[in-house]
Amino acid sequence: MSDKQQSTSSLSVSDQASAWFARLQADDAGDDERRRFKEWYRAHPEHAEAYEKTRKLWSLLQLPAERVHQRLQEAKTEPSSIIGGGSESPSPRGRGVGPRGSKQGKTLVYTPSPCPLPKGEGSVLTFTAAPIGRELDEGILQTPPPGGRNLRWFSLGCLSLLLMVACWRLPAQLENWRSDYHTEAGQQFSVDLEDGSRLTLNTDTALAVRYSDSLRKIELLRGEAYFEVAPNKNRPFVVDGGQATARAVGTAYSVRKQADDLRVVVGEGTVEVVADQAKALVHAAEQAEYRQGRVQAVTKLDNDDALAWRRQQIVFHRQPLTQVLEEVNRYRKGRIVAVNPQLAERVVNGVFNNGDPDAVVAALTATLPAKALQMPGGLVLLY
Repeated sequence: MSDKQQSTSSLSVSDQASAWFARLQADDAGDDERRRFKEWYRAHPEHAEAYEKTRKLWSLLQLPAERVHQRLQEAKTEPSSIIGGGSESPSPRGRGVGPRGSKQGKTLVYTPSPCPLPKGEGSVLTFTAAPIGRELDEGILQTPPPGGRNLRWFSLGCLSLLLMVACWRLPAQLENWRSDYHTEAGQQFSVDLEDGSRLTLNTDTALAVRYSDSLRKIELLRGEAYFEVAPNKNRPFVVDGGQATARAVGTAYSVRKQADDLRVVVGEGTVEVVADQAKALVHAAEQAEYRQGRVQAVTKLDNDDALAWRRQQIVFHRQPLTQVLEEVNRYRKGRIVAVNPQLAERVVNGVFNNGDPDAVVAALTATLPAKALQMPGGLVLLY
């Protein structure tokens, strides 16, 4: 057996199909590569089946959520027959990730394109999935099997996936580099500062400590944290969320940052929220939000629910599923998406363990008229 054959045979058929599909989309493949793809595709029914699974999954992933649901309904069958099934495989446990995902469903192999880069920061690669019949008949197949020189093309396909993940996580990585403390999805972390104050970082959070002789400043770069502030009237404690700040002398409160929005929940004492010329005093069991460029009205709330994350819980009271999933996704590496518009508006009540966000999927499919389709990268479709 040649080195090329040994290298190819060491990969699963699904991996070979994914590598073919990745190379298929390139513009610089020659006739020899097209010929070798046809040989591979026709060599065994499993090759054709694996390639079709990859192509169909890619096509499905490019559809809007509503169209995905429509396709699933039109098929009137299990998603595995639409996408093509796949091999069961648990998602890898990453740093700071909660328990592995549910074993229900299938893990499917696909090759996504790199994410779009901001203007002026690089080129954008895009893939299009052509029908297999046209590929074979017109000779536009462009993906060699991974082996020998061709293994490099397989590596490029893997690199495209890494680029996509890197682009998606790039802002978070930059914030991590700027931070003094940060957590990954699913992690929580507490630290005592030199002045006696204590910080507790929730999931996917980054902050920087900027202390001086006259001011104790915390720069919240992203996420959510709870601050138990040691009293010092001569050295105010301020959390800077970018567009707004939350200032206290001696108190305990949480600040959550989402894009340019800020939410302040006070556990003890009083906090002054300042944005531009607007100010709001927030007392215990109250919250204030900075949204749409201004400080919103202060409202009462149940601290046990609002700060439930500190005891590893998420509490929902008559909230639409879309909001529930948005919150649960903060604790996962991948995302859970409701592709059925009617399902997305269903009201949910419940208390969940934020250390096991995938258990939410099992609970939802058990209590709602919903099914779950698991995909690579932690993506779960509810329909």
